[in-house]
Amino acid sequence: MKALVLGAGIVGITTAYELNRDGHEVTVIDREPEPANFTSFSNAGLFAPGHAYAWSSPAAPKILLRSLWKGDQALRFKFSTDPRFWKWMWRFWGECTPERAALNTTRKVRLCTYSLDVFHETLKRTGVEYDGRTGGLIYLYRSEAALQAASAKSRILSDNGCRIETLDRDGVAARDPALAPVKQKFAGALYAPDDESGDCRMFAQNMAAWLKERG
Repeated sequence: MKALVLGAGIVGITTAYELNRDGHEVTVIDREPEPANFTSFSNAGLFAPGHAYAWSSPAAPKILLRSLWKGDQALRFKFSTDPRFWKWMWRFWGECTPERAALNTTRKVRLCTYSLDVFHETLKRTGVEYDGRTGGLIYLYRSEAALQAASAKSRILSDNGCRIETLDRDGVAARDPALAPVKQKFAGALYAPDDESGDCRMFAQNMAAWLKERG
């Protein structure tokens, strides 16, 4: 079967890879001159099951409200007259209960873990370079209250297979010596040893080259 993929970002390129594996004749098109030249150009490049919380949570409505006058919020709200926007917002609001947040986080962390396993299998098959870094990610907290709250919240991730360790400030410095001179600024951190990072753009471009060699 012939397949056409619109967009050569990380999603388009990996979609093309899976279609190619299934034996399809794939063509990828993009408005940019090369792959991963738009959104995927500056992707954070994190594989983070250890932080796979659902964005729709009991805290989300307050964050969205604060974003009306504070520009540093993780979620932003902008008014729109589009009825579809308000329909979406109503559905999002309905997912912000503790019960729905727990269910959605459980689903998300399982999907993240599965995706990371698939990514490792892909690397074994292709050998694509992406400046990958294993060894985990550190999530820092400045106050003891925030650290304890994050540690309690992380149990839902631990219950679904994520390894999470709570570090005090000395543990943070031992894990990452570059933070030793400023360790007093932090109460501690959560450390997810199985989380990873890499260069999203590099992976997309090298995967595109790998696919191009195969037609």
